[in-house]
Amino acid sequence: YNSFYCSREWQQLRQAKWVASDGLCELCREKGIIRQGKEVHHKIPIEEDWSKRFDYENLILLCPDCHNAQHERNSPFQKFLKDWDNLKDKEKK
Repeated sequence: YNSFYCSREWQQLRQAKWVASDGLCELCREKGIIRQGKEVHHKIPIEEDWSKRFDYENLILLCPDCHNAQHERNSPFQKFLKDWDNLKDKEKK
């Protein structure tokens, strides 16, 4: 994977996606939020389908928070908030 992410072809494709998205997180933008995109993310991970690694339609520009959410990475605080919301939802029922 390291050689792939360092390849000229990936760097050019990544740049093209960033420019086409105006440098803004596409998921936040759909919600009316303007946040700078930082990560070009593969919707279908390359670990699952290597043939889609250069597929432009498989890419989305994301801010760090959205990128972490896509990979289900949460900080301890984010985990606490999620658990707190779940607890409140259970109390309502």
